[in-house]
Amino acid sequence: MNTDKSHKTLKYMTDHFLNLKMMSPTLFYSVVNDLTLLANNSADDDILSMYDSEIHTPQFFIELLENLGYDSEGCPLDI
Repeated sequence: MNTDKSHKTLKYMTDHFLNLKMMSPTLFYSVVNDLTLLANNSADDDILSMYDSEIHTPQFFIELLENLGYDSEGCPLDI
């Protein structure tokens, strides 16, 4: 099993989640909640295990949320 998560770059994850938003908005909004937890360093081990802690820092998730149109609290930036 490949446990290397380094392919999950900011661009890759932004594109992935934007595609998810188009295919399943409900799932996308659930993911935004998880990303908010990650951005605020309060995610549990189940969520953290999907990412490489050296690459995927809280700042990484803040930038990812911004790319998706949200602030670090999960609030839309266009309000």
